[in-house]
Amino acid sequence: MILVAVDTSTRWAGVGLETGSGERTQIIWRSDQNHGRELMPAIVDLMSRAGLGPPDITHLAVALGPGGFSAVRVGISAVMGLALPRELPVAGIPTHLVEAMPYLEGVSHGSPVISLIPAGRDELSWARFESGSGEPAATGLIGFEEFAADIPAGARVCGEGASLLRDRIAPEQFLSGDAPTRSPASLIELARRRFDSDRPISQAELRPIYARPPSVTAPRPAR
Repeated sequence: MILVAVDTSTRWAGVGLETGSGERTQIIWRSDQNHGRELMPAIVDLMSRAGLGPPDITHLAVALGPGGFSAVRVGISAVMGLALPRELPVAGIPTHLVEAMPYLEGVSHGSPVISLIPAGRDELSWARFESGSGEPAATGLIGFEEFAADIPAGARVCGEGASLLRDRIAPEQFLSGDAPTRSPASLIELARRRFDSDRPISQAELRPIYARPPSVTAPRPAR
């Protein structure tokens, strides 16, 4: 299996590679709204370091968001462009799960892990994970002050948005530090679990997850 994982959910982007021998490498960079220009060169660079190229890819994984509206779509579009001509299997993984994955084994009853991703407008997209489950118990969108006022006493926070609450909640509630908080290695691990399970991978599942519904402008009447 030659697995390439792509995450362009936010300004902190990353690509990861797992080779047939199980060796894993990754590149993480901060993109100033240039995901579309930077992503494919990063994939080619990462693979060339291992003596491989895009034709060697056998499996793909992509972070589905939430994150930046255009940023999320860049990653999904690139992965679909690589997958469709050769009908490669693709695992789509929610970005909140990628953020929370390193901490879920330590989740105990009553002490949930809450992943936070910036959503603009002084708001955060959040997902609460309980009892080590890979599925969030709840998700939502909330303002900084409202979240700080309502966070359960035993909850621990992680993710790229967590640092925005440094002066609002107790230091012991933080699991992750400053960005980058996500690793393509986590995305690879989650994808491998999907590929190794009996659950079929459907490309219909590769739909972007948005923090808020996209705003659609009504077309102007013809004149």
